[in-house]
Amino acid sequence: MAKKGDLDEWSWLSKLFHWVTAGLIFIQIPLGFYAKDLKLSPLKIDMFIWHKSIGMLILLVVIMRLLWRIRSTIPLPIAATAIEKALATAAHAVLYGLMLALPLSGWLISSAANFPVKLFWLIPLPAISGPDESVKLLATEIHIACVISLICILIVHIGAALRHHILLKDDALKRMWF
Repeated sequence: MAKKGDLDEWSWLSKLFHWVTAGLIFIQIPLGFYAKDLKLSPLKIDMFIWHKSIGMLILLVVIMRLLWRIRSTIPLPIAATAIEKALATAAHAVLYGLMLALPLSGWLISSAANFPVKLFWLIPLPAISGPDESVKLLATEIHIACVISLICILIVHIGAALRHHILLKDDALKRMWF
């Protein structure tokens, strides 16, 4: 389990995982909306291959990130009150949960739709369910709810980081930057 330490900032690997994940998510969200709105065409299929590939990449990075976080020493929270600390902990737990649920639900959608998932056109992934319209519909609803939730929690997360940096003038944002 991660140990709370006297560190002033996150390790370089924690920062790398954070910013790679953030960058992939900020590509992934608009890409998903764009691909969804396209008419059925080779372009739509290509955009969904990119979307699924990036989603699986996010899943891999988040798993590595969680394993690193469990193993590493993490800085003590900056939040001043017990409520702020609880909210920050809850927000991070929700973010991790969504970053796992989104690629898994997307993979389930493709599997239940009997549409194979190939990473970057090269590596086929096994189906995680058989063809099933009701599973596909449920997984789609979960995926959409998770996307909306992720957008909302990201707005709160970014807002909190900016609040710490601009209003509180503490090092919360600086210690996650390189």
